[in-house]
Amino acid sequence: MRKAFESLRDAEFAAALPWPAAVERIRHQTGRDFSMAHARAGFGRGHLLDIVLYLPGCTHAGDCDVEAEDFIVLLLGEEIFNHWLGEVTTVPATRRGPLTVINSNSEEQNALPIQLLPESIRAAISGLRAGLPPLPCASSDSDDWVAFELEPKPASDFAAQNDLVFCSTRVPELKKCFLRGLSFFSGRFTTSGALFVYLKYDSDQVSAEARLAERARFEAAILAALRPEQGVLVGVGLGVRYGYLDLAIVDPDCVSSQVIPALRAADISRRSWFLFCDSYLELESIGVYPDSPRPLSVWEDVTSADTPGLAI
Repeated sequence: MRKAFESLRDAEFAAALPWPAAVERIRHQTGRDFSMAHARAGFGRGHLLDIVLYLPGCTHAGDCDVEAEDFIVLLLGEEIFNHWLGEVTTVPATRRGPLTVINSNSEEQNALPIQLLPESIRAAISGLRAGLPPLPCASSDSDDWVAFELEPKPASDFAAQNDLVFCSTRVPELKKCFLRGLSFFSGRFTTSGALFVYLKYDSDQVSAEARLAERARFEAAILAALRPEQGVLVGVGLGVRYGYLDLAIVDPDCVSSQVIPALRAADISRRSWFLFCDSYLELESIGVYPDSPRPLSVWEDVTSADTPGLAI
């Protein structure tokens, strides 16, 4: 777990370029001129920022999306792009002039000149983070849980949480972001530096009652092992084959030193792992036992390409 924290902390990203340099670089690479572009941005699902560029010379909506993404990476830098951005789309720009255009696109009229976009994006991120809790849902209030029902596709095995049938969570926006396979970064949901992880365990129980009792046993073991300042339980779930417990972990050592021994003592299956919600760590896992087999990865699971049906 400590390696995962260090991996995210020490990741290297290409820095943003000043907007004239970004414009010139993308013009040289693609022949596309973004110097007169305007942009608007707003938060969408999973606290991801979606950007619309109004681009002179773009004939149809979406025609220049690839070049626009490359340009935004240069303009904002890789860290913001990878951690905070959702969709980048392009729309043909209306010709601007001294006369008001009747029935013009009001959203475009409110768009910012492209050189102001980096400052606007940084301000939006700072504003969102100012409203985030240091550690989400550390209280024991039972009224803040939200339930989801899903319809997984049949398969012999499942990566991530692709077999999930029912779950309950204290962080619904985070959970929807993860289940829909959107880009995930723990820092969009907490300012504590916590990583959002989940325990995934194979179950041979058949009845719903037995599976719920099994999950309650593992939940009790985790809660008894964790101090609130080390991490908190933020979700539970049952799938076709696996059970799940979602955690926000602050102390990188508590999983190996406290939680894993407690789960072994609770007789959890050898097919049990801690996995990570962050996209950067989606192929990493920590076995509960030294001989825990490697879990199926999202790259190996054909169901990972399908968005599960999701209902609240």
